[in-house]
Amino acid sequence: MHSSYKKHLLLLSSLSIVLQFLSCSKPKEDYNFTAVAFTVPTRVPGEADEQTKEMIKRVVHTASKIDAKSAPFVLNNLKAASLARELEGLTGNKKVNTLFMYGIELLNIGKNEESITTLKEVLTAIEAINVPSKADKIFTVKKQLAIAYMRKAEQDNCLANHTNESCIIPISTKAQHVLKEGSQQAIVLLNELLAHNPNDYECQNLLNIAHMTLGQYPDKVPSQFRIPEAYFARSADFPHFTDIAMNLGVDDKKKAGGTCVDDFNGDGYLDIIAASWGFDDQIKYFENDKAGGFTDKTFNAGLKGVFGGKNLRHADYNNDGHMDFIILRGAWLHASGAIPNSLMRNNGDGTFTDVTIESGTYSLNPTQTAVWIDVNLDGWMDLFIANEWSPTKPSKSELFLNQADGTFKNIAIEARITATGYFKGVATGDVNNDMYPDLYLSNYNGLNTLYINTTEETGKPSFKIATKEAGVSNPIHSFPTWMFDYNNDGHEDIFVSGFSSAITPPSEMMIKNIKNNSVVDHRPLLYKNNGNGTFTEVSLQVNLNEPIATMGCNFGDLDNDGFLDFYLATGDPSYFSIVPNRMYRNVNGKAFEDVTFSGGFGHIQKGHAIGFGDMDYDGDQDIYAVMGGAFEGDVFGNLLFENPIGNKNNWINIVLEGKRSNRLAMGAKIIITIEENGKKRHIYHSVGTDASFGGNSIMAEIGLGKASIIKKIEIKWPHFSKEITVYENIKVNQTIKIIEGENTVQILNLPKTPFKTHSDMQHHNH
Repeated sequence: MHSSYKKHLLLLSSLSIVLQFLSCSKPKEDYNFTAVAFTVPTRVPGEADEQTKEMIKRVVHTASKIDAKSAPFVLNNLKAASLARELEGLTGNKKVNTLFMYGIELLNIGKNEESITTLKEVLTAIEAINVPSKADKIFTVKKQLAIAYMRKAEQDNCLANHTNESCIIPISTKAQHVLKEGSQQAIVLLNELLAHNPNDYECQNLLNIAHMTLGQYPDKVPSQFRIPEAYFARSADFPHFTDIAMNLGVDDKKKAGGTCVDDFNGDGYLDIIAASWGFDDQIKYFENDKAGGFTDKTFNAGLKGVFGGKNLRHADYNNDGHMDFIILRGAWLHASGAIPNSLMRNNGDGTFTDVTIESGTYSLNPTQTAVWIDVNLDGWMDLFIANEWSPTKPSKSELFLNQADGTFKNIAIEARITATGYFKGVATGDVNNDMYPDLYLSNYNGLNTLYINTTEETGKPSFKIATKEAGVSNPIHSFPTWMFDYNNDGHEDIFVSGFSSAITPPSEMMIKNIKNNSVVDHRPLLYKNNGNGTFTEVSLQVNLNEPIATMGCNFGDLDNDGFLDFYLATGDPSYFSIVPNRMYRNVNGKAFEDVTFSGGFGHIQKGHAIGFGDMDYDGDQDIYAVMGGAFEGDVFGNLLFENPIGNKNNWINIVLEGKRSNRLAMGAKIIITIEENGKKRHIYHSVGTDASFGGNSIMAEIGLGKASIIKKIEIKWPHFSKEITVYENIKVNQTIKIIEGENTVQILNLPKTPFKTHSDMQHHNH
C-alpha cells in the first residue's frame, strides 16, 4: 500500500468524537406549499451564467490553496514536478529516496513508462550499495515496479484496446491482453517477490490477475498462490449483464466521482449526471434521447466549467417540478478541503444555475456525503451534510432547514445534531415508522451514530442519539450506508459497509478470506430492525461474509422478485487494490447470494457512485457506475450495465407527485399487496432513499414477482398530516403517476426505448 495512504489512515486513527449539547431554536410554523418563483439568469448559449461563473471562481480559488505536499491522493502532477526539482541538487541516499518517491508519483499521474524507468534506476542504485535492510528495500522497490508494469498492461489494453469485457474477472478470452509486455514483466517480478515472501497476499492476488490477462490462469499460477477456480464457480446462477456505456457515449473517462440517474428535463425518461473529483474535471450531463441512447448536453445546460465533486445528491428543493442537485467537495483533504459545495438549481429550460450563495448553503467544510430530508414534514426538502471532522479541520455537520423561499438556514445545533466524526456516509429512513425521517451517520474511524427524529414530540426540528440502545455503532472503518427493508417486514433495516485500513489492504483481506475461509473484519454489516427500537446484526446469518472495501454502491430489484438486491463497488485508492466489485441477490428476504461472477459484475477497476434505474423503460433496472480512482492517473471509463432479464417477473413504476408533501414525495412509503402462487404478500418501498455513495432514480421501480395484478397500493404521504391513500386492482407492467389528494391513478404512456446497438459493440478501439 502506498505510504501516503498509510500516513493518511494513521492520521485518521487519531480522530476523536466530540459531543456538544446546545439549545434548540423555534422553527417556523406557517407552511407554504407553493413552488418558489425565481428568475432564470441570462446566459450565452453553451456558457455558464454569471452566477455560476462566480461560484466556479470560488471553487478554483479555494482549490488553488491546497498544499500539494500534505494533501493525500490529489495534485499528483504538482507533487511529481516538485520532486523533480528536488532531485536536481541531491546525491547519495537522499537522491535514491527522493527518486523512489518520484517514481511512485510518476505512476500516480499515469506516466507508467517513465515510472518504470525511474524505479529501475532506484533498484540498480540500491543493489550496488551496502545499506541497512537492503533485502527489504529491494523488495519494496520491486513491488512498486511490479504494479507499474501492471498499470502499463492496463493502459495498453483495458484503455487503449478497450472492450466491454475489459477488467472483469475472471478475465474472458475477449478481454485478454493483446499487448503482453506489462503482464509478462509483472509476472517475473511477482515470482521473485513471492520467493522472498510467499505470504505477501497483495503479490499473490496480482500474480493471479496477471496470468488471467494472458490466458494462463489457472495452469501457470503456482498452486500455493492460486485463487481456486471454485471461488469463481460458486457464484450463484444469474443472467449475464453487459456493459454498453462505450456504445452509448456515456463512458466518461475520469477519476472517482458521483452520479445521479433521474429525469432532469421532465420528459419522463432517465438521464445521467456524472462527476469526477478532480478540480479540473468537467461535470457531465447526458440526456436520454428517448431513442435508445444519450446526448451530451453538458454545455447546453450551462454546466461548462463546473468542476469536481466526489459525490452528487439530487432532489427538487424548491418544489417547482424540476430536479436539482448538489455537488459535494473537499473529501479526504482535511484543512485543504475547505472547498465550497455547489447547489445546482434546475431552471426548467434545460439549464442549471449555481445558487449556493443565494440559497445560504455556502460553507467551507470537507465532505462527500449528504442527504435530502424533510425533517419536519412541512413539504419542503431540507439538506443534511455530514462533514469530515479532523484535528486540522474541525468541521461540524450541517442541517440546512428549507425556508420555503429558495433559501436555507443551518439549524444543526438547535436540532441537537452535535456528534462529530470523519463521516463518509449518511443515510435517511424511518426506522420507527412514525413517518419522520431519521439519520444514520457512518464514521470512518469511530463509532457510527443513529439519530431518531423527535420533531413530532418537541414541536420543532430535533433529533436524539439512539445508537447505544439500538446497537448499531459498528463497524470501525465504515464507509457507505443506506436504509432499506430487505425482508419486507415493514421495518427499515440499516446496511453499512466496512472499509480497508493501513494494516489490512483489500487484496489481502480477500485472499486471506479465500484461503482461510475465516470470519474477518471489514465485511458489510446488516442491522435487522426488530421493530422495537433495537436492531440485530445479521450479516453472517444472511451470507454476507466476505470483506469488501466498499465506496460506491446502491440497491435495487434486478430480477423484479420484490426483494432488494445490491451492488458494492470497491474504491481503495492503492493501485494494489485490484479486487472485484460485488453483486448480491436477495433470496426471498432470508439471505443474499453472491452473483458477481455469473452476472458479469466482477469489475476490478475502482468503483464509485452507483445508480439503479430503468433507463430503457423495459421494466427492469439497469446500472450506471462511475469508475476511476483517486490519483490523477487512475482514470477509467464509466459503465452502464444493461439488464437482460426482461419481464420474467412483473413490475410497476410509480411516479408520485406531492401537493402538501414535497413535490417528489421523497420519504413517502409505498406498500403493495399482491397475491403470488396463491399466497398474499406485501412489498415495501421508501421513495427517494438510496445509498450514500450513489444516485438512484427517485421513481419507484418495484418488482412484483409472478403477481398478475396489484391488489392494493397504499401510499403514506410524507407530510405532518400523515395522509394515506389507497388504490386497488392496478394492472402490472406499466408506469403510473399518483398525485397526492387524487383518487385515481394516471397511466403514463412512455414507450420502451431499447438501447442502441452497433456493429462494433463486441470490440471497439479508443
